Amino acid sequence: MKCFARACVLGLSCVGLLSHAAAPDPLLAGCWRAVKIVLYVEDGSKAEDTSGRCVLEFKDDQFVSTCKTSSGVATTSYQYQVVRPNFYTVKMTGSTFRTELIGSTREYEYRIEGDRLFTSTAPQPKVRVPATAAPRVETEATKTPCP
Repeated sequence: MKCFARACVLGLSCVGLLSHAAAPDPLLAGCWRAVKIVLYVEDGSKAEDTSGRCVLEFKDDQFVSTCKTSSGVATTSYQYQVVRPNFYTVKMTGSTFRTELIGSTREYEYRIEGDRLFTSTAPQPKVRVPATAAPRVETEATKTPCP
């Protein structure tokens, strides 16, 4: 009987944890071509990419970033969860490029204006960002047909 009671309590606590997260935002679903990516570096400098070479594809609770590079294609996969309106957290689950960041998490603020998606990393007070990650990233993307 004790095992059954523990299983019920554990199950209810898991349901309670899941109920605090918002459902995936259906407006994010689909593909978005990054038209501008700005990486801010700790020394105050920034790097900007307006090549349009990266596409994000959001599905349910995951998304994949695919970027064409001079040496091929870099693919990174993430699990994401909307944690409150206009904010989602991501956990990198795979990468062909930055394998040292697999398992890292970040929170992003996002907004959608028509066919434009704007994201920026939110301040990371509770989450330790790996030293190899840019402390702040901002993107602007346009809705695009998925390949």
